[in-house]
Order: sequence, then structure tokens, then C-alpha cells
Amino acid sequence: MQRLADSWFPALLAASCLLLAAWQLAVRLRPSYVPVAVDQPALAVSVAGAVVRPGLYELPWGSRVADLVAAAGGLAAGAAAGMVQSALPLGQGDTVFIPHEAAAHGGGRVSLNSADSWTLQQLPGIGPALAERIIGGRPYSTVQDLLSVSGIGPATLARLEPLVSP
Repeated sequence: MQRLADSWFPALLAASCLLLAAWQLAVRLRPSYVPVAVDQPALAVSVAGAVVRPGLYELPWGSRVADLVAAAGGLAAGAAAGMVQSALPLGQGDTVFIPHEAAAHGGGRVSLNSADSWTLQQLPGIGPALAERIIGGRPYSTVQDLLSVSGIGPATLARLEPLVSP
């Protein structure tokens, strides 16, 4: 009888230790979901051009150009409302330029041969890389010469033609 107790007791003790360890491990391996709270800072953005009160504004995260224009008192008389991309989301430090109607109809065009990168980026569809390619392709004798710039096709040229001059 003693021999039977000697062989079962260590096995029972080992089995109970394994069960206890497995239970403790299972509790720790079960995924627990912790809600993530993301603190989004307010956006500092500026607006210039044809708005009632141009300047620097602080808007909540996720704001769009329409929200910035509303904060600036709306579009001023003579603003080219059709050229404003109202649904465009804003980022920290963005500057939005609202053009005047005269610029949209041929008066006050942007000069391709003398405009800096920032001014070119205010044109619809022109980002930093494309502005640098436009500057690198100077001088231009006609607006049609923009077709030689990589990234500008007939559709982009048609959009820019009323806004730029050589």
C-alpha cells in the first residue's frame, strides 16, 4: 500500500500544479480591451484673401476649409467662391488663400516666370513638388509651355490657364 501512495502522490501533485499554472496562464492570455483615448490638439490655421476677417484662427481637429471661412466671417464681396475647395480638410499650420473674382477672370494673374513656390501652391491642384517643377522649367513664353512640365496635362492646363500668365 505504501508503494501505491508513493507513485500516485507525486503524480497528483504535479498534475494539480500543472492545472493551476494553466489556469493562471489562461487568465493572462485572454485579451482585454482597453479603450484608446486620442487627444487631438486644436488646429492653428490662417486664412488670407477675400474673406471678411483674414488672420489666424484656432479650430477643432478635423475642421475643413468651410469651417475656417465661417470663422473668418464668410467670403468677402468679390470672392471667387467657385474656386474655394470647401470640403478640403485642414492640417496644423495650413494657410488658405481665397482668391478674388478678378483673379479668376483674368485680372491679377499669377506670373509663371516670377511667382515663388508658395504663390504657385495657391493655385488649384498645385502642390509643393509640382510648384518646384514649374519653377525649374522657367522661362515660359506662353501658358501652353506648361505642358512640358511633368505632371501637367491638358486638364490641369485648362484649369490653370485663366489664372496664370507667362
